[in-house]
Amino acid sequence: MSTTSRHAVLAFGLTGLLIDAVISHPAFAVNKVTLFKVTTPKQEIVIGLTTKELNQLAGRDANAVEKALHESGMLTAWQYSVRRGTSGELEQAPVRHIKVASSDDIHVEAYSTKLRVVPISAGRIDQAAMERGSSFKQPAAVN
Repeated sequence: MSTTSRHAVLAFGLTGLLIDAVISHPAFAVNKVTLFKVTTPKQEIVIGLTTKELNQLAGRDANAVEKALHESGMLTAWQYSVRRGTSGELEQAPVRHIKVASSDDIHVEAYSTKLRVVPISAGRIDQAAMERGSSFKQPAAVN
């Protein structure tokens, strides 16, 4: 085997490993989502905030999210829920864009899961932005 052939095989193998790493590890995804559990006396929901949304807050943890919620009175986020993916395995996926209203008895905490977290697609982000700007449809409010 020539040196060029060895380099080609090595390059092909490394490319495969990189592709596998990006696909199997959502941490490399562009629209990475961090999950939080929002607890009220009536219900518990899981919300997801993108890296871009977290960068707009004073911090990246649950305390920063709760503080931003109380300061602004309302927080817009993606509600996440468990579903079966195309491969049949369970995953955490965005369900709908919601507004979480602040109250004295609301609590936000970090949420971790062993399930795959589905990133928010660019199409879903664009759709949510259009809905926020439109008077026809508003995200559901959670209190």
